[in-house]
Amino acid sequence: MHPRMHNVFLPPYSPFLNPIEEFFSAWRWRVYEHHAENQKALMTAMDAACEDITGDQCRGWLRHARRFFPRCISRDNIRCDVDENLWPNRAQRMDGQEDEDGDQEREGSDRD
Repeated sequence: MHPRMHNVFLPPYSPFLNPIEEFFSAWRWRVYEHHAENQKALMTAMDAACEDITGDQCRGWLRHARRFFPRCISRDNIRCDVDENLWPNRAQRMDGQEDEDGDQEREGSDRD
């Protein structure tokens, strides 16, 4: 490595820190609810989904992400509070989570 450069490791992918991901998730579900069966119906569903999402929702996603920024800057170990609220039991969570030692836990993995 070059002496004037240093590595900065990014946190794991965290869609809850990116408001556009929150928007896209909400939009995608609204499109899905229309059960479009052809291209014209899909385009109509996509337009309708855009109309359904409000400015208040967008501001809420921004507030939610911004709430974590100080902890990200200080390099705290952050996890989306949604995961802990939906699946308080770690064994029930769908994807891997890091444990206290930074090791990756996977669903169904045996730990000694």
